[in-house]
Amino acid sequence: MDFFDEINNLEYLFLLDVKDLPGNKLLIVVKEAIISQQEEDLYIGDKNLGPVRGISKDGQGKEYELFFESYGAYCIVNESFATFNNDDEQRIGRLLCVFSKSKFMDYIRETTIVDYTYDYNKTLKHYAVSCLGHVIDIVSKEEPIVKKRIVKLA
Repeated sequence: MDFFDEINNLEYLFLLDVKDLPGNKLLIVVKEAIISQQEEDLYIGDKNLGPVRGISKDGQGKEYELFFESYGAYCIVNESFATFNNDDEQRIGRLLCVFSKSKFMDYIRETTIVDYTYDYNKTLKHYAVSCLGHVIDIVSKEEPIVKKRIVKLA
């Protein structure tokens, strides 16, 4: 994964697209989130929480495609429901993660026949992409092919 460090050094990501392609192939497109330089007061009801800077997917943020040539399972979770920093899990990465131990992998192994049909040689890995609004968990034997997209501005 040539872009592993580059993606993990970004501040935030937005999910642009997920395509479940024929043959159990998966394409995920993400974009760097841009933080506005302009501050605005944030109101909830009649309470002013003070100045904040908006985060947007518009503008010149970097875009990446993550292509999985095959997958055993994937799951998209609303970021508000996702758990992070679980002591029972071991991972590297922040926005693009590779788990050596995870509850999602345990779940897949316990509830499917993946060990007998797909992962008899124990090469299956758990990858996760953490975006604003979404967390995508992917179980695959192959690491994703990651490409930087060329973005043409109008």
